[in-house]
Amino acid sequence: MLRKIYSIKIIAGLVATLAMAGCEKLIDIPAPVTEISSARVFTSDKLALSALSGAFSSAFGSQTLAINLTSMTSLASDDMIYLANTNYDELTSNTYVPASSTSAVSTLNGIWIDLYAGIYRFNSLIEGAAASAALSDSVKQRVVAESKFMRAYCYFYLVNLYGEVPLVLQTDVSKTALLPKTNVAAINTQLITDLLDARDHLPLDYSGAAGFRTSVTRWAASALLARVYLYNKQWALAEQEASKVIDNAGSLYAMTPAATLENTFLKASAEAIFQFGPYLSITSGYTYEGYTFVANTSQYSLTDDLAGIFDAADARRTKWIKDTTFSGVLNHQSYKYRLTSIAAATAAGKQEAPTALRLAEQYLIRAEARLNQQNLSDARTDLNVVRVRANTAASISTAENVVRLEIEDENRREFFNEFGHRWMDLRRTGRINAVLGAKKSTWQARAAYFPLPQSAVDANPNLVQNPDYN
Repeated sequence: MLRKIYSIKIIAGLVATLAMAGCEKLIDIPAPVTEISSARVFTSDKLALSALSGAFSSAFGSQTLAINLTSMTSLASDDMIYLANTNYDELTSNTYVPASSTSAVSTLNGIWIDLYAGIYRFNSLIEGAAASAALSDSVKQRVVAESKFMRAYCYFYLVNLYGEVPLVLQTDVSKTALLPKTNVAAINTQLITDLLDARDHLPLDYSGAAGFRTSVTRWAASALLARVYLYNKQWALAEQEASKVIDNAGSLYAMTPAATLENTFLKASAEAIFQFGPYLSITSGYTYEGYTFVANTSQYSLTDDLAGIFDAADARRTKWIKDTTFSGVLNHQSYKYRLTSIAAATAAGKQEAPTALRLAEQYLIRAEARLNQQNLSDARTDLNVVRVRANTAASISTAENVVRLEIEDENRREFFNEFGHRWMDLRRTGRINAVLGAKKSTWQARAAYFPLPQSAVDANPNLVQNPDYN
């Protein structure tokens, strides 16, 4: 059964053709309001909010946000292997090249396409809302703020997966078709600007969508800002934004206790800061990740290396990893999302939702930021919040280099198989060559950034392929 994803024409030089044809879904669902003529969409609050909802639905429903950011980066790092066949060998061996027609490179190209498609949609909403004289001030503010947050979210992944990329801030193809790359610093400046603008105009709670955490709040903007500042080594600002979420969010957020750690990824979990809307339908109750990784015939397995880094008492090893077999081979299934069907969700009396931002990350961001400001004691305190909640012994280390590696390992244990955390942590800390070079004989330094889609490079004479891929 097919559901057509919002089709748009986008930035001819960036993506040679973007006809986002149907992606296979598991159930039929009504199409959201995503395509309203630009002449009408900003003539009323109702139509503008429908367009905003449609843009979010299209982003959440993309293969990239539903599964591929997680699966492809996990395969490229040291966290996952593919058991069934050789389709993704280029990812696990990091030998991907631009012109390859394999499933691995096709999927990497799809990430680029999906993220730029999202940017186009949110640029259109920003432009349209800002220019409209018909919208109420509150709706205009909401459309622009949420769209800037999502534009920043998309660019965060583009710049951390591909490096320098074109910075597209408008929808006029005549002005964007042949854009060259923009340096990483300038892109980061823009996404910080977007997040700061958004943060101050977003709501403080989820009252606008009771029972869900799919609406963008001020705390989501602060959480993503904290991550961006950390990646940019702006330690004081990273600590400041993480602290806003940890200390100033009232009763909104709480770490999930070890005894119920399987509830971390439930819809509206207290640990969730921002969740994606249902990939399948509002009532499905299960995720594409659960369906993909937990099926009886799952072809993906977490590596023995990852499964072996947990202490015996660590609740994450028993709650978030399920050992089974696939064709007689031990399979460490990713078990963060457990529900695989409507029937399973109904039987469990629970619903799960893809969780893009959660509280545990803010503690580890603040720990690392504090450590880099020579505040080892408070850094260790934050680290131990995450360790102790998982039934892992608190760190008592007093050496900075030891605590730094403990934070790295804790990030891996906490965020394996979650939206590229491990892959991007290794790259941003400069540890990727040492860590993956020691584990993979085929590792090359160029692989730290994915190649640009060859079709995009061919279509735009100003777009240069990433280093050492030519």
